[in-house]
Amino acid sequence: MMKKRKIGTLGLGLMIIVSLIQCKTAQDKEMKSPLDAYFEQMEGTLSEGDMPGYSIIITKKNSVLYQRNFGFADLDKKTPITETTIFDIASAGKQFTGMAIALLEEQGKININDKIIKYLPDLSEAMSDITVYQLVHHTSGIRDWPTLFALKGWQPEKPLSLDDIYDILKKQESLNFTPGTEFSYSNSNYNLLAKIVEAVTDTSFESWVHDNIFVPIGMENTYFVKDSNLEKNIAANSYYFDGNKYLPFANNLNAYGSSSLMSSTADMLKWLTNFNSKILGGNDAFNKITQKGNLNNSKTIDYAYGLYLTEIKDRKAYYHDGAWGGYRSGIVYFPEENVGVVILSNNGTLNPKKIIYDIADILFGDKTEKKTKESVSTEQEINDEFFTLCAGKYQQVDDKNCYLTFFKEGDEYFINMYDKNYKLYAKSDSVFFVKEAKAEFVFHLRNGKVNSHALEQNGNSYLALRVEEDKKEVNINYNKLTGIFYSSELDVNYEIKYENEQLLIHCRVFPEDKILEHSEDLSFKSNSGLIQSISFFEENGAITSFAINNPRAKKIKFKKTN
Repeated sequence: MMKKRKIGTLGLGLMIIVSLIQCKTAQDKEMKSPLDAYFEQMEGTLSEGDMPGYSIIITKKNSVLYQRNFGFADLDKKTPITETTIFDIASAGKQFTGMAIALLEEQGKININDKIIKYLPDLSEAMSDITVYQLVHHTSGIRDWPTLFALKGWQPEKPLSLDDIYDILKKQESLNFTPGTEFSYSNSNYNLLAKIVEAVTDTSFESWVHDNIFVPIGMENTYFVKDSNLEKNIAANSYYFDGNKYLPFANNLNAYGSSSLMSSTADMLKWLTNFNSKILGGNDAFNKITQKGNLNNSKTIDYAYGLYLTEIKDRKAYYHDGAWGGYRSGIVYFPEENVGVVILSNNGTLNPKKIIYDIADILFGDKTEKKTKESVSTEQEINDEFFTLCAGKYQQVDDKNCYLTFFKEGDEYFINMYDKNYKLYAKSDSVFFVKEAKAEFVFHLRNGKVNSHALEQNGNSYLALRVEEDKKEVNINYNKLTGIFYSSELDVNYEIKYENEQLLIHCRVFPEDKILEHSEDLSFKSNSGLIQSISFFEENGAITSFAINNPRAKKIKFKKTN
């Protein structure tokens, strides 16, 4: 009897296990159905015929929950995309640089609080106070190299190496802001981290990362651009859509540290699995790379070691995306659910970030809906009387070409930024926010009037002052602004011309002249997204120089040479 009872108990246990497995399998099948429907609908909206595509893998508890491949890696050869197809993951590669720094910290070869000139003594005086910590968290103030090279006239399809990037960074004589006072994403930070890795290991960055990160977790088909044999590794070509057809985009960038890493969804699956297993790095390294950073004033920023530490659809998430040429990437890990998503594409029209958010809606729909309702219920009704005091046009102090207009239309309230309207919601009588971004507008009431507000975003605060609508026009002698100007930081000449009653900025490497429109005093705004504003400086009534401003490269000086 005892023997039979043991068998019966064992049988019951097996029945429970089988039942659980069947239940899990049924749940996973239920999940696949809406995922299939989503991607089938998305693929149906893409252009017909042969086209570049994507590869996606979704992991759940270290197993593949869902995978899908669509389109061609090579349109001429009709090579289909698979999970082993290799793509340039662009800026999503920063997390590997972050892990390299964390591992070298554990080995005692890097101190995160050291000044970077300890490791890179040939950098300019402007960078003498920047720490490794500030590079890791994008709080250094260093200008972004893609903007610098674009202003210099470089075209993205032309070859560019890490040494080229380092050379131009060494020429920079000023920063965008005082180190540690703001968060501003700059690829240059991670190129300098790559140079620091080379300095402390006495080997190339790509070799060290290969031997100490890729090999230990079995990422056999992950390489840096110059090391990848495109034919052997079945790498996807990069394509962009010109409005009629897909055209190839040459990839000659070797910006190690910030980008230029080739990988597949199959290999990235191993990387995502390591977020849970921690075979590489262990708890110490992962505690570092998942700890939010701080500014000098102790405000928290949602970035560290190559990852955005954020929330996606109300779930804690470690995230980064990337874009270069026609390559697109999105990589996210949800630690509390042990769920990961990686999507890699060679189609420049694809938006991986949107796809990841849509997938999160499918995976976590119940909780997202519940939390959304909770957040909506905490919204305060806008105080119309106070908003009337706030309404009007404001200009940011640190960016004279950034205007924000607050207005009411019907029963709703809006802000206009960069010619786009966003609906406003109230957190309190004097604090408004937009749901499209983590941005709050804090208005300042003084003596019954509101003449300023602060935009609070990513730990930064941007002051804006009310614009007086009756500002007087300034009479300008445009001819005295003309001439040839040289930038030693970019090693390039610009010419300012005045033709047909238009002030123009000309450079031989630009396809066309850029129009400058008067903003205030000797400041002008541009019709170019690259050059947002330009301010002239004079001494004794004569123009001596001007400075160009871009959000990622501010105050670049040009001196008059004629």
